Amino acid sequence: MARTSKKPQVPPLVESDETPEIFVTDVVGAGVIGGCISINLATHRWSVTEPGKAPDIHRALVARLVLSKEAAMQLAQSLANLSQAGSPPDKTGKAKGKASAK
Repeated sequence: MARTSKKPQVPPLVESDETPEIFVTDVVGAGVIGGCISINLATHRWSVTEPGKAPDIHRALVARLVLSKEAAMQLAQSLANLSQAGSPPDKTGKAKGKASAK
């Protein structure tokens, strides 16, 4: 009897209200480290040096996201899907830019 390989089951997602949310305005760097994708994320911040003066605006690193290759591919696909979500359909009724399965 031939063995068939089964895809491993994906564990259930457990939602937590205590998971921090990070606001990001810039991706300031990305690279591969030890086979993982590392992405540096920043946001704009300002500091007031003196009363009445314009604030000094700078970018502050707020997170380093490190992803396995598989997670990076899932993130890329999710972002691609989001970019297609707002596209108006073409004459065939499909979103523009979406590859058709043949």
